[in-house]
Amino acid sequence: MTDDFISARDRIVSASIDIISDAGLASLTIKNISMRTNIREDMLYKYYSNTDEILIDIVQGFFRFDNAMMKTASSKNVSYVQKILLFNDALISYYDSYYSVSAIMLQYEELLHNTHTREIVEIGYNNRRKYIADLFEEAIKANEIKKGYKAENLADVLLGIIHICTFNRRVMNRKRSLKEEITYSVNSMMKTIVNNPEVLE
Repeated sequence: MTDDFISARDRIVSASIDIISDAGLASLTIKNISMRTNIREDMLYKYYSNTDEILIDIVQGFFRFDNAMMKTASSKNVSYVQKILLFNDALISYYDSYYSVSAIMLQYEELLHNTHTREIVEIGYNNRRKYIADLFEEAIKANEIKKGYKAENLADVLLGIIHICTFNRRVMNRKRSLKEEITYSVNSMMKTIVNNPEVLE
């Protein structure tokens, strides 16, 4: 019984992410979820009272792996620049392996206007940004990065690269995978700011 319950909730969340990815937040309705999952509308209410509850699970899930990725990157005995790249690689590997979930990042603005998801997005995004900025700050202190750069600005550039590459992937035909696109762009950016380009190899 429990397995069935968990399985149904997972199916609902997964289908909802696909709906958002395909047609945007406005298309997330109980009717559309029912059609996508083959679960009757009245049965969906056994698991979720409304689409806001589903959105809460989606957004929490979107940021769920951040702490594990941060912990893994931080535990490595490597330079701060390499820790930044390790975290970036883990993050984009997640997006690359589950393409639809990247659409959640492109819905930040709408999710901030939803009272149920606003705080989750704020906390998740700010934690991610702070972690990256802190690593850049340590890299600057360790003289791994050229002088004159501000850690928060570099964090914003890195997050911006991830965001724009994800958006480009949706509106342009690309031969490379999302991971390859982001890795190339991030490495190109890092080459211009590091003191020792060998750390990128």
